[in-house]
Amino acid sequence: MSDLTLPSIHLNGSGRRKLTEDYSAAYNKLIQFRDSFRAIEFNARDYYPQGNSAFSKARTDRDIMEHKIGSLMQYLEDHLLHLAE
Repeated sequence: MSDLTLPSIHLNGSGRRKLTEDYSAAYNKLIQFRDSFRAIEFNARDYYPQGNSAFSKARTDRDIMEHKIGSLMQYLEDHLLHLAE
């Protein structure tokens, strides 16, 4: 588990079930988004008019975005694991 500040379950706070439902819903929608993102047409022919390095730069940009999606998924997973304890 990462070094996140995770919620404490107590009488004056949000309930474990509600938090689990909310984090699960967000996680499931993020999986759908990730799959949609990966399905976007991505081809070098769309970049070559911009020069020889354009597709490589676009690939790097896209990889960075996919890594950010993965980081957000990990954030949600960490919360779900914490709530399952």
